[in-house]
Amino acid sequence: MSDEANEVLYEVKDRIATVTLNRPERMNSIDDSMPVNIAKAMVRAAGDAGVRAIILTGAGRAFCAGADMQRLQRRSGGARPAPPTDDPTVLPAVTSGYGPDLGPQFSDIRRYSYFMRIGKPVIAALNGATAGLGMIMALCADMRFATDRMIFTTAFAQRGLIAEHGIAWLLSRLVGPSNALDLLMSARRVSAQEAKEMGLVNKVFPQETFMQNVRDYARILTDTVSPHSVAVVKAQVWKSMHESYADNLAESDRQLVLNYPYPDYKEGVAHFVEKRPANFPDLPKAG
Repeated sequence: MSDEANEVLYEVKDRIATVTLNRPERMNSIDDSMPVNIAKAMVRAAGDAGVRAIILTGAGRAFCAGADMQRLQRRSGGARPAPPTDDPTVLPAVTSGYGPDLGPQFSDIRRYSYFMRIGKPVIAALNGATAGLGMIMALCADMRFATDRMIFTTAFAQRGLIAEHGIAWLLSRLVGPSNALDLLMSARRVSAQEAKEMGLVNKVFPQETFMQNVRDYARILTDTVSPHSVAVVKAQVWKSMHESYADNLAESDRQLVLNYPYPDYKEGVAHFVEKRPANFPDLPKAG
């Protein structure tokens, strides 16, 4: 049994919130309480004006090895899954209020698609093995950075399961249908470098400097770009997964008009003309 109070750690430094899955003795596998504790940490980061980027990672040698095997064993015996224990107040709190509305498309707390609704970049720092539900969690992040020792596997077909929790939608959009079918049907192990080549991860960093490399990238997002612009752009991109080009074009025109009154636009021009570092304001909480 895990200590629910400590199975997800939360830390803020340099305007970066780091959310750490903390069941290293179980390779950060997901038990029944972890999804809610992850959501609470994400809500905390989403609502903190002093946080501009979120890193999601794992303690120990794994990012997340998927569902806890004890949980799978209970279900393989024909036991019905326990009713969800989600806190219903969590979901409204992660809607940023900036850019197109993502509520209808991305809302499920137990499948991690609410990551897309947070108006701040969510970076999955894949420090080790990433499998099954852990892979789904990583795919719901905005970006994925992997250590050069990381191994991916969908795992589901090897457990007699199917493409669970929307992974068929996520994978096919990231790597195309053929690669998605390969990964889902074979459940084979994929190296970090192959994952990068097929577009599954953005960057691969050496194990020895991994978290510092991830934080260096996150500092670009916290220090050099407008938090308001990031929130709107993120919503635009995820919304586009459900839009025609014509609809996306019309929405971008609408968002451009809404953007002009924000001080970020004035500051974006001023710091470039004055050749100085940007000083963008924090993103206020949506009213």
